[in-house]
Amino acid sequence: MTSLYCPVDILAFGAHPDDVELSCAGTLLHAHALGQRTAVVDCTRGEMASRGTAEERDAESAAASTLLGLTARRNLDLGDGRLMDTQEFRDAVAAEIRRFQPRLILCPAPGDRHPDHDAAGRLVQAAAFYARMKTRVLRDAETGEPLAAHSPGLVLVYPMHELERPSLVIDISPYWPQKMEIVRTYRSQFLNPMPDDYTFIGTRDYLHAIEARGMFYGNMIQTAYGEPFVARSPLRIADLLNDLAGGKAGL
Repeated sequence: MTSLYCPVDILAFGAHPDDVELSCAGTLLHAHALGQRTAVVDCTRGEMASRGTAEERDAESAAASTLLGLTARRNLDLGDGRLMDTQEFRDAVAAEIRRFQPRLILCPAPGDRHPDHDAAGRLVQAAAFYARMKTRVLRDAETGEPLAAHSPGLVLVYPMHELERPSLVIDISPYWPQKMEIVRTYRSQFLNPMPDDYTFIGTRDYLHAIEARGMFYGNMIQTAYGEPFVARSPLRIADLLNDLAGGKAGL
């Protein structure tokens, strides 16, 4: 990875390390293959997880970042299990948006049953609004320098646990093996034995569920695997034929 703070095309947010990998790794791999610059911001270190330590997750996310071809990755360490939609946290997220100046933001869908996912989605959507306000002064936490206002072109949310009808599905079929390789870098979460008292889902079942989910959304667009995204406001289309019909949308 190169410089920590530099403009990127896509900035993806996750509540925990591995959220982005599970939900939109294929989309980021596709963007990287097109020569687009991508970055990830994790809101917490995942220290409250049933398996693995924060230090293990740090190492795993670093390995995943290399495989994703990210320009940069940041962790805000806002507190796993304590993530809330507060003004302080909104400003922290808005500062990251100003640093990376993305054209597109990806974030968890508000309403997810995991409180941290729900909070992260609400935080990012609010922060995207505050990041564009020139009257709102946000400073770099390391240098103290003010960060210039930035208005991202689009914010899309990615469903995680809940089933939502997507606004669009990205065909990630060519990148599926890479996506699963990246998911498996989180060995503490997906390859270690489950604790005896952890009954929600088994490791093998979880990996199977990821594949089933990818196939389910892929089937919506008549392809092998897909990743879904929801636009909370109407998408602006300049050229109906080239932007939609050219991609055989809905066929």
